[in-house]
Amino acid sequence: MEEGLLRKKVKNWLIGLGIDPSDLKIYIESLTHRSFAREINIKSRGNEQLEFLGDSVLSFIVTSYLYKNFGYFPEGRLAKIRSLLISGKNLGDIAKKIKLDRQILLSENEESSKGRGKESILADSLEAFIGALYIDKGINFASQWFLGKFEDSIEEKTDNPKISDYKTYLQEIIQADYNKLVKYNIEKSEGPDHNKIFYSMAVLDDKIIGKGSGKSKKDSEQESAKNALKMLYDLKI
Repeated sequence: MEEGLLRKKVKNWLIGLGIDPSDLKIYIESLTHRSFAREINIKSRGNEQLEFLGDSVLSFIVTSYLYKNFGYFPEGRLAKIRSLLISGKNLGDIAKKIKLDRQILLSENEESSKGRGKESILADSLEAFIGALYIDKGINFASQWFLGKFEDSIEEKTDNPKISDYKTYLQEIIQADYNKLVKYNIEKSEGPDHNKIFYSMAVLDDKIIGKGSGKSKKDSEQESAKNALKMLYDLKI
């Protein structure tokens, strides 16, 4: 797309979102996927630096909101809600709601492989966009804008947040709290091949933080993660 048309398109989109941009260039950068950027400059990483910044800004906005409005919740429940709110799925859904998916600049190859609908690209691009918003307008505006559009969604998820993948959720909050990796070991298996039971352990720093069992290695690891969450964060799950 010709540069003048691109600038006009992005500006109109921002105005529609209630954002009058002072630095339009930073928003265009936030919408530039690395695949598109590398078609222009092999060394360019597109919006990755803004994504890195936006990840922290979003986490700060959500964590501050939860602390101010739901500070009476146990820490474990707050961590659970925060993880769900900043998960790739939720951020991808938000990106679609503000039609960010229509603004992302992708390479022809990524476009043909339906990259515009990929959860990871949508979530990363939203984080980059929030990073750009923070740089252009500051934390107060970024926070007010985000909460103004999605506060109702946040409050809905505080009532009964659900976890569908205990391993992913456990890793997300361990990463946030300790910046470490949870490992899983199969302790043993019992029974005939057609009805085998696997026993696994979730391990952090060589310490067992949860045990579980199941009819597959995957199921036993999920149970280990679930029990680790109960033990470490006192979650009622």
